This record gives sequence, C-alpha cells and structure tokens, in this order.
Amino acid sequence: MLLILPIRRWICLPRILGCSLPAAAQMSLPAGQRCQPQGAFPAPEQIGPVVQIFSSSLGAMVSLLAKLRSLLVSAEDHLPEPLKSQKDKLEILRQDLEAINTFLVNLSWVEAPNMMVKHWMNEVRDLSYDIEDYIDNCREEPCSDSEVEELSTLVKQAKDAHERHNRYDLGRWASNPRFVVDGGEQGLVPRLNGDATDLVGISDSKAELIKRLNIDAEQRLVLSIQGPPGVGKTTLAKQVYCEIEGRFECGAFVRASKMPDTRRLLSSIISQIQPRDERPPHGLPVQELIDSLRKHLQQKRYLIVIDGLWETTSWDIVSSAFPDDTHCSRILITTDIEEVALECCDYESDAIFKMETLGGNHSTELFFNRVFGFKHECSKQLKECSEEIIRTCGGLPLAIISIASILAIQPDNLELWRHVKEALFSRLRYNLTSEVKLREIVSLSYNSLPCHLKTCLLYLSMYPEGYTFFKADLVKQWSAEGFIIPGEEKNCDEVAECYFDELTCRGLIQPNHTNISDEVTLYTLHSTVFEVIRSMSIEENFSTVIDYSNTISELSVKIRRLSLRFSSAKYATKPETIKLSPVRSLMFYGLVECLPSIMEFEVLRVLILDVWGDHDQELDLSGIGRLFQLRYMRITSNIIVKLPARVIGLQFLQTMEIYAKVTSVPSDIIHLPRLVHLCVRGEINLSKDIGHMGSLRTFQSFDLSSNSEDNIRQLGEMTDLRDLHVISPTEVSDPLKGKLIAFVSSLEKLGNLKSIIFELAPATSCTSIDLDCSWSISSLSVFLQRLELLPPICIFSRLPVWIGQLRKLCILKIVLRELTTGDVDSIAKLQELTILSLYVRQPTAEQIVFHRAAFPVLKFFKFRCSIMCIAFQPEAMPRLRSLNLEFNAHSGEQNGNMLAGIEHLLNLEEINGRIGAALGAEESDRIVVESVFKDAISKHSRLINFNLRIVGLFDEEWHKKSELDEVAAVVEEVSPSAQHQEAPAPPVSRFPQAQPQPLAQQPLVPPPLGLSAGTSHRSGVTGTRFCNICTAEPQAAAETGMLHRRARHRVPPLPRPVRQDQGAP
Repeated sequence: MLLILPIRRWICLPRILGCSLPAAAQMSLPAGQRCQPQGAFPAPEQIGPVVQIFSSSLGAMVSLLAKLRSLLVSAEDHLPEPLKSQKDKLEILRQDLEAINTFLVNLSWVEAPNMMVKHWMNEVRDLSYDIEDYIDNCREEPCSDSEVEELSTLVKQAKDAHERHNRYDLGRWASNPRFVVDGGEQGLVPRLNGDATDLVGISDSKAELIKRLNIDAEQRLVLSIQGPPGVGKTTLAKQVYCEIEGRFECGAFVRASKMPDTRRLLSSIISQIQPRDERPPHGLPVQELIDSLRKHLQQKRYLIVIDGLWETTSWDIVSSAFPDDTHCSRILITTDIEEVALECCDYESDAIFKMETLGGNHSTELFFNRVFGFKHECSKQLKECSEEIIRTCGGLPLAIISIASILAIQPDNLELWRHVKEALFSRLRYNLTSEVKLREIVSLSYNSLPCHLKTCLLYLSMYPEGYTFFKADLVKQWSAEGFIIPGEEKNCDEVAECYFDELTCRGLIQPNHTNISDEVTLYTLHSTVFEVIRSMSIEENFSTVIDYSNTISELSVKIRRLSLRFSSAKYATKPETIKLSPVRSLMFYGLVECLPSIMEFEVLRVLILDVWGDHDQELDLSGIGRLFQLRYMRITSNIIVKLPARVIGLQFLQTMEIYAKVTSVPSDIIHLPRLVHLCVRGEINLSKDIGHMGSLRTFQSFDLSSNSEDNIRQLGEMTDLRDLHVISPTEVSDPLKGKLIAFVSSLEKLGNLKSIIFELAPATSCTSIDLDCSWSISSLSVFLQRLELLPPICIFSRLPVWIGQLRKLCILKIVLRELTTGDVDSIAKLQELTILSLYVRQPTAEQIVFHRAAFPVLKFFKFRCSIMCIAFQPEAMPRLRSLNLEFNAHSGEQNGNMLAGIEHLLNLEEINGRIGAALGAEESDRIVVESVFKDAISKHSRLINFNLRIVGLFDEEWHKKSELDEVAAVVEEVSPSAQHQEAPAPPVSRFPQAQPQPLAQQPLVPPPLGLSAGTSHRSGVTGTRFCNICTAEPQAAAETGMLHRRARHRVPPLPRPVRQDQGAP
C-alpha cells in the first residue's frame, strides 16, 4: 500500500511507502523495492525505469514513452519510412518527454496546484496525446512530407514545455504532496453491503414506512422519503421495495437525475413492467410512451419507486402514466428537496417520511463495522481519534462509509487516523450544510486515491447520473482505453478487477443489486460521488458531455472523450466548433439522424452506440474498418446495422458486441489477432477456418444452422474459450444431427470453458427432435460453472454420468426423459450448485425425494414435470429461497402426497406455481389440483410470497404447439441467459451494458443506453414476472391453446414485517 503524507513526516510501514518531494523517484521504484524499512529509500539516481501505471494526470505519457523506446531500440527495423532519417529528433523528443513525465508525476501528487501548474499540466497532457496519435498514425500509414515536418513542430513543443517548467520553477509546488492510500498490488477484498443484514439503523424506518404503505386505502397512494444527501434514502427505498414488491402485480424501481429526462424515466419503467413483446418501439414520443404505460397499468395493482427526484417537471409528466384507480397501487418517491416531496404528495405532509441522520450509537456501529468488520477491537488511542472523526461525519452514512473505507486499508495505523482527522477538520471547520459537508468528505476520499484509481473512476463521468453498470463491461472499457497495464503476476483482466474491487471497497462504487446467488450483478454511483468526479473531469478536460439542452458555442480544448445524449431532441446536432478527430472514446445515445459520421473519429478506441430510428433506416458502419486504433465496440439498435465487408484493419480490436440485426458479419473477422469477446445477435455465418480465432474467450451467439460442420469441428480449436452461447435451428434435418455430433466433439476439447448455454433459436414452429444419441459426452471442462442445455434440442434419456464430475458447477438447467431419486442424489453431490432447473419429460413412477443435507447452497429450484411428485426431508435445501413448480392436472388423479415435507424448507421465501391440464382433464380436475396445491403450501409456516398461474398443457412428450406457447416465458423466467434480454433489478438504470459473465445474471441483448430493466427481485431471474397473472377472454385463450385464470389469492394485504434486519445504509 502507498501512503503519502505531508512533507513534515514520512511513514513507511509494511505495504506502506511514504512519498514526499521526490515523488517521481517513489513512483519509479521497481516492484521488488516498494516496501522498504523506514529510511531505506533509494536515492533518485538509483531508481530504475518508471513503473507502468496509467494515470489521467499523465495523459498518454506511459504508453507514449513505451512506444518511443520500442521504436528507438532498433530504429532500422521499427521506424517507418521516412522517419528513419529523423531518429535524432525522436531521441531528443524522448529525452524531453522523460523529463516532462518526471515533472508530471511529481505535480500529480500536489494537494492544490495553482493555475499556472494546472495550465502547464493540461498543456503537456494534451501534447502527449497528440504525439501518441502522431506515432500511431505513422506506424499504420506511410508518412507524408507534411507529417515529417509535423514531427519538428512536436519536438519544439516538447522542448518549450520542458523549458517553461524550469523557467517558472514549477517543481517547487511538488513540496506539498497530498496524502494517498493505495491498496497495493494485491488489491483489497471489498465488503459489499448487498444484504439487508449488513445494514445499520434502518430497521425501524423500514418497518414504519411499510406500515404507512399498508393502510387500507384503495386509491392510489403516493409517499415521499425526504432527507439530506447521503442519509440513506435510496437504501431504505430499496429495502422496502424488495420486501413488498411481490405483493403487487407489477413493479419498477427507477432512478432520476438532476437533468430532467422523462423519456428515460418512462422507458425505464416500461422495460421493467411490460413484457418484451408488448413494449412500444424504441424512440417513440413521450406522449405515446405515457399512453402505452397507462394502458398496461389499467386494472393492475402496481408499485413504482422513483429514486432521487430533483424537480417536479418530470413528475408532472410521468405521473400522468399512472392510473389513479382503486387497486391499492403505491408510488414511492425519494428526494432531497422538501418542496418536491410535498408536490408529489399533493402537499399532504403526512405522506412524507422524513429521513433522519444516524444517531451516535448507530454511527459508531457503522464506522467500526466498516473499518474492522463485525468483530472489532481497537486501542484507546484509535477510539479517541474515531470519536472526532465520527462526529465530523454528522450521522451521514455515506460520509461515514467514505472515511471508514480509507482507514480500513490500514486499520491499526494511528498516524493515518490522525491525518484523516486533521484533513477533515481543515475542510469542515466552518458551519457547512449537510450537502456541502458530504461533498467535501467525498472529495477527500477521491483525493486519497492513487492516480490510477482516480483515472478509472473519472471514466464513469461519461455516463448519465443514476445509471447502473456491470463490472465486466466497465473493466473491458478501461482496458480498451489503455488504463490497465498488466503486472508481474497478473494479466490485464486481473489488474482491472483489483482496481474495481478497491473502488468498491472504498464506497465510491456501490453495489446496486445482488442476484439469487448473492452475487453483486449491478453497480452504481451515489449522486454526490458523481458530482465530484464530473467536476474533476471538467477541470482536467478528461471528458466532455453534451446533451440536447447544452448550448455550447465554442470549446477551446481538444476533446479526448465525448458523450453525446440526444434522447429528447429529434434533430439535435453537435456544436460545429467541436473537432472530432482527437476523440478516443465516443458514447452516443439518440436518433440515427443525430449521429456524427464515424469516420470523423480518426483515433477512436472505444465506440458505444445506442441508436434508434424508423424500421426502414439502417445504421451504416461500413467505414469502421479504417479506425485502426479501435479496441472496443458495442452497438445497440432497433434498426439494421451495416458492417464493412472487411475489418482486417482492426488489428487492436478486443471486443465486438452488436445487439442488433446485421446485414452480414465481415468475412475476415477470424483474422483479428486480439479479438477476445465476440457477441453478435442472430445468425452468425462465419467463413471457414474459425479455428484461427484462438484468442476468443467469449463467443455468442454461434448458430449451428449458419455454420458448416467443418466450422463446428474447428470450434474445438478455440481452447481459450470461457463463455459459449450456441443457438440451434428449429427444423429437423440429417445435417443438423451431424452438426450436433460435431458440436459435442468440439465441446470435449474446450478445457477452459466456464459457461455453456445451448438453446433454441427464435422461431414460430418446431417439431419434436430426439437427439439423445448426439449427447453422448464423455466429459466437459472441469472449470464449468454454468451449464444450460435448454429444451427441446438437448434431451437426455437419463442423467449423464459426467454431470457429477463438474464440481465447480453453480448453475444447471437440463432436460431429462426420466428422473429418479438416485439421479437427484448424484446432482446433490455438486456442492456449489445455487441454481437448478430440471425439466422431466415423462411422469416419474416413484416419488422424487430430496434427502437430508442435500443441496446445501441451492437458492433457486425449478422443477417441471407432468406430475408433481417431489418430497423434502428435514434439512434438505437449507438455503432455498425460490421454489418454482410446473405440472399438469390429470383426470381423477389423487394428489395426497403433493409437496410432502415442504415445511422443512426453512428459508423459503416464495413459491411460483404454474398448473396446466393434461389431455382429457376437466376444469374440475384442475380446480381440485389447485386446491391440493394450496393446502400443501399452507403447511409452510413463514412463506412470504405465493404466486400461481393457470396455463395450458405441460405435455410429457413436448407437443410443440403448446410448448412454443410456453418456451419463451420458461426460458425468461428461469434462465440467467434470459437476462441477456433484461438486466436484473431493482433498482436499474443503465447506460452501457455488460458482457455476459459465467455466473453473473447478465443480459445477452442489453436494453437501450440509460434505460432500466427489471425482474422479480426475490427470484433473482428475469423476463415474465412471476407476480404477473395473465388473463384472457375464453375465445382468445382457445385460439392460443392457453387458458388463463386469475388467482384470487394473488394479492394479499401487505403484512407488517415479522422480523427487522440491521445493517449499514
């Protein structure tokens, strides 16, 4: 760890290195010399080369110097013509840049540089970007005479910058460095507050708010939570939403922002409430979105949470979409502003819940829990120091967490505690408001970051306030920008994850949602954190954000990262004064007409587009093949995307994600040497020799019908693959059987796979396929964590023996022709299994018993069989939360032993049932089965949610007309792969989408930038909400082969909480 304190004292403890005036020397320590005994700092002349850590304060210096050194090592081999004759100039340039880099490193640690220092730093940062762009361009294309002359200009600018630093003695400012706390090479293990049991001081507020929501009023009720920033309003609203959401037919949790954007709010709610096939087209006017949402909510009991409302304009518009009927609907608002709270509640003060700051005891508990963990002891000196720190935080949970997270890195370092206390006193000695105080504390936390973490955090300023994101997606963008440099023992991915985890541990990035397996899947930033980094980003010219409301007449600086948001302006255009050629990262959200020409972005590295338009339009990206520096591209669109015929020029491309229909995939994509993640929706018809894609780690969606049998066999040559998503055609053919056999052969060669998803391609019809012989797999990767073999393609006669060898398996979804208790015992040996879905085609002859201590960590279980014949022994599935059952009612059948022992599932929170009717069964048979089912469930003493849907036939032999009515909903409800369509929530608001991970429940097709998508929180799965009850007229039901009947017990009154949870806001 690295601790930089004021010059009056250096400290060097284990994993702590004091850094004072010779900061450049300290940064230049070789890895093996970074932890020295006190006083053992090497002299500056003994220091080796600069440590490879990227920092926004250094511009492109790190990568630029590395490139110059590489070019000059063997000029004859590496320098392009005619730069070989300019070697002397390049050497002079390198020497000046080395010196400038040393000055930059020193000045980057200054606590509060003056304007002269800031101007010089900004100037040389820009110069470093310009020079790197020049070097890159010369390496890719032949240099013209004018470009050779440009080199002379760049050399002169570097020489002038070097001389100005010395002339104005800027180095003297480096004598007052800021303090920095670094998690070190190993990073920190974050303590994620994703569980309600970790919260402190919220249980009483939660109980009171639920009580207010539980009044008997049939009219729609609007309540507001109001309080200062950082007091825990979002945490409280989230806990209440998760507690009661299952009592409503539909619900949504969305985040507002200071910049009004009613389109984003409405689209976020729609994405969580309306089924995918019922949602309005992307890009509709606001009024049409309101009409669509209002129509869907008619006659429904709904729960809506709008978090962080700053003004009433959005509320005046959005609220018109919520029917004011008599179905006991509830709307919950959180806001910092009392006037907003009053107006939303029609000025009824009783409808406003005032959120108070934490008391002394709760503040102390939260502080010490964060620093030391739940079992904490500290010295008398630390306790005395902590009292002043806690008092300064003013009972604001975010402030307490921010400071405690700094101290948690070295919890027993008294000197660090004293310095933090003094820093707080110097910043907060005046009588400040809670909002200003919180901002100062967050700024202190930000300033304590080492430079590389600051850079990674600043990147988030490009996104809209209130968005949520996936970890995997963000770290890939960091890597594409060049922020991540591999260490001696870690690759880029591992280093990036360490950076992310440390920012999370410090409370600057916050967990936003956990899935059924208690994994954090979504993250977000607090609004105050976002304000701080946005301000710093503007100050350092790190990124530029322009939306429809901006009126920028001129920009005097070069833009390196640009975010364009035209969600509410149909014909918005960029300011004409912006020069796009220096932009390295572009994020665009809006209509296709507003998108600038991609070819103007000559040095683009990161491209993220969310574009919509009319269905007869297309997004023309045929020119991207000339963006030689492109490393990351993700396109989301509702219109066709036109790609170039060849992309061989994209030699640095690492990630290609296209969530839209494409005209075709470039034929030479297989020759991109650095391509690691390839995700293209629909039929991917790749050219032959796909085995050349040896660097690929993520591949989706590989379509068996569009690829030759030879290609499928070559899939086995991609030995570095981690995540594979395969779709199968819907028509039976002999070639398909041959392709499946080839696919099985390839799977056995992919020894590094962690995730396999095999499912049916979207279709309107399908016939039964018996391909059990094709699935004679002898073994799969021992690293496999997720295996989804979904119907009707992947069907096994019995449980394969090799399933028991997958000891790391966490998610299993499989279709069996028949199942025995012995098969269940074999699956139970998979000790890490958290999600299990079993589809059984034939009724079992015996009762399936889940034995004592079976499935110790299972959280989600789905069982589909024509006859419900399962039983649970005591202590079976001790952690099960969600039980999902699908079966048929049979004529004259006795159901006395249905769900025997369900009372032994002590942690069960919800049961979701779907009852069909077997051939020959009458309505009376179904009513009897439904009654028996309810009676069995009633034996459970603490069940929270019970949801029932009456559907069509669950046939033993998978009659396809009925199956197709069900398959989409089944996949969406059960499969984490379905979250490739919608992100897990609550709460969700999204700009960039994440690349699917083996275990994280993430979407295959992300929703639009800045939008939210939701799920049933308790089930941890997405798609059709379990709490939704389908209703249909009898005639329509007969036409679709489905019969829907509303379950009258579906919406019970809201109960008061049985237990109260404690934990940290």
